[in-house]
Amino acid sequence: MTPTTTPLSSIAQRVTGDDPVDAARMSFGDHLEELRSTVVRSLLGVALATVVALACGNTVLEIVFRPLWLVQMANGLQPNLQSLSPSDAFSAYLKMAVLAGLIVSMPWVLYQIWLFIAAGLYAHEKRFAKRLTFASSGLFAAGVFFMYFIVLPIVLQFFITFNRAFEATSIAPAGLERLLLGTRDRVDVKPETKIPAKIPVLAADPKNAKPGDAWIDKKTSRLVIKRAKGHWSIPLEPGAVAPAVDSQFAVPSYISFVLMLSLAFGIAFETPIIVCFLAWSGLVTTAAMARGRRHVILGVVIMAAVLTPPDVISQLLLAFPMYFLFEAGVRFARMIERRKADG
Repeated sequence: MTPTTTPLSSIAQRVTGDDPVDAARMSFGDHLEELRSTVVRSLLGVALATVVALACGNTVLEIVFRPLWLVQMANGLQPNLQSLSPSDAFSAYLKMAVLAGLIVSMPWVLYQIWLFIAAGLYAHEKRFAKRLTFASSGLFAAGVFFMYFIVLPIVLQFFITFNRAFEATSIAPAGLERLLLGTRDRVDVKPETKIPAKIPVLAADPKNAKPGDAWIDKKTSRLVIKRAKGHWSIPLEPGAVAPAVDSQFAVPSYISFVLMLSLAFGIAFETPIIVCFLAWSGLVTTAAMARGRRHVILGVVIMAAVLTPPDVISQLLLAFPMYFLFEAGVRFARMIERRKADG
């Protein structure tokens, strides 16, 4: 016989022993054993995903670095990162594997969590929990893709453009500075009236280049000189004045920035699931959620500040989707409440 009580009252009946299926209820020790099994299976999934990330490290790093390279090239910069210490690249490689393994295995971890919750539910409740499992995995993946394809290019473009606004326009010493530094006035040299050499700008390396030939690679903004074996090349800065702040990021910092943003957006996109679960369990009604929108906005801003790096752009790009997802979750939760009311 299908019970007609609410989920919370059903749970209360099972706790008090009045439930008709009380005999099938697990003991406290069984719950602890099930929790241990859930944690072990989740950690095994994370470990397996981490091993795969280590084995495919170069591919994963290329995926992580690609948005930065594209933004750097779009701004006339060299597509590269910096290793500031001998162990930076290796430690970043390990950090990438662990964080990437956690992100990739998160749908599996969420699935294990819902299985643990479903162990104490009725059959119709388990069906609802199973739907939440697939929805939570899909929303987590959507959050990661949203961050990678939309948020990350916007954030990187903003910071690189902001850094390039600082230009060393005039650093010549004047007055007291010349006296203290012991510098002499520069004597202007009359330029010679020679025709400057013309260096071709090419989209690719010429096929019949000879040693000593020079050209500018349009794609990478580098001056290339042909050698007997191989090439020499140097990067070229866009503009007549070198920037005072060079947008060359360290490998560990950039990897942490990208992967922590991915985790933050994946978790934030679970907001509709949380809202639906609260409404379905009866802990909070949709009417109460609607009345508390001001508190929700404050909570969203705080969560965005905690989950993202300390910059306003990332926080805003996370806060707006979170609130939109909250409203979407409330609308869907109202449908759930109507179905429950209709029996």
